[in-house]
Amino acid sequence: MADGHRLTDAALAEIRRRRASVRASLACEGMVLTAEEEALFDAMERERLSPDERAARITQLGRAKRRQKAAASA
Repeated sequence: MADGHRLTDAALAEIRRRRASVRASLACEGMVLTAEEEALFDAMERERLSPDERAARITQLGRAKRRQKAAASA
């Protein structure tokens, strides 16, 4: 997953600056991030993952959750 292109300080600062407005926008749509989701985004910031790496991580976790649900219902 690592492509060697970590976020710069400026890019990371921009993400942090926009976080509150993104939360507000999601709330307008009736979507509130869980503590687990907040922790995921915090971890991705600490790791300075690129947008592509972030997307891959979210996709990977979503697929894992779907597999767990399918296994539990089988």
